[in-house]
Amino acid sequence: MAAKEIAALLAIAQGATLHENLITHRLAVATGSRTRISYAQLQHLEASGLVERDTSHPVHAGQPVTLTDAGRAALTVPRPTGPPDTTPPPRPTAPPSPVHSRR
Repeated sequence: MAAKEIAALLAIAQGATLHENLITHRLAVATGSRTRISYAQLQHLEASGLVERDTSHPVHAGQPVTLTDAGRAALTVPRPTGPPDTTPPPRPTAPPSPVHSRR
């Protein structure tokens, strides 16, 4: 799963609503962390079965978007911490410290 998808799922986990702009009729997801998620990305996450929206609410009033069980499970899967196919460089060994003589 791509980092962008993980970021979207994390934002949706904090609370999200699908809204329609009444002037432009554009759809976007507003999250509790003030992150905007495009409608195209929401459709992709829905098609993957990671999120669902409550269609009993009208879009212009805001449809709640929540994670499915699969979406929550996707967030618990361990992920690599760095870019793919990279390993951290070995730590340099420290040179021996000089011995100080007492005067």
